[in-house]
Amino acid sequence: MSQPNPSSGTSVQGASGPQDVERRALRVLLEIVPGGPCFIDEFEEEIVDVDVRLGGGRCHCDVSLRASGDTSHVVRKYRSKPICDHCPGAVMSQYSCLPRYKRVGDGWFILETCVSDIPTVSEIVGESKRLSDRVTVRSLVPIEPSAVPDICDVDLTRLTTKQRQAVHAAIETGYYDPDSSTSLDQVAARLSLSSAALSQRLKRAEANIMRQLSEGCVGSETGSCVCPVPE
Repeated sequence: MSQPNPSSGTSVQGASGPQDVERRALRVLLEIVPGGPCFIDEFEEEIVDVDVRLGGGRCHCDVSLRASGDTSHVVRKYRSKPICDHCPGAVMSQYSCLPRYKRVGDGWFILETCVSDIPTVSEIVGESKRLSDRVTVRSLVPIEPSAVPDICDVDLTRLTTKQRQAVHAAIETGYYDPDSSTSLDQVAARLSLSSAALSQRLKRAEANIMRQLSEGCVGSETGSCVCPVPE
């Protein structure tokens, strides 16, 4: 794996669903040396960001990569494989905790998650140590109530494989960038699709994502969503 990147931040959707952060009292940061290989090790480029989702017994991973010496060009690659027997993210999902991969180093990574109490931290650390070569608690701090309401999660595993491929191709070609000149035809050609077929897939994927944001954001039940709106 590449050297650590402080700006990297990721999220994992546990099998039990999104984490109920309102009931979490502690934020814990763990440094973990996994007990076996991870397919992230396969990437030679610098890892800029990792977005991991666990669902249906599989690990769905989006990795943003930058070639060595190239500070401007970032590509995204998608991988989906069965969840490893030594995956610490799977341990956390058993406790309905939502891990976020904050940094990726050379044979190690840092996970952040929120838990309800100290005993849960002990259990997660104990289970993770059983599967990992090393687990170190880097920090354990209380969660401020004001820090909770702006968290929403989107489960990309709810998209079909074809929808995910369409979204990834659109992102990689810069189709969604505000100043991009990439056309729908260019993205469609990359996937050997007609523009109409690609448009339909993207619309369905976007509708799925927006529906999740609408259903999952804090305040959606009362119609007073407090999640931040991008500028």
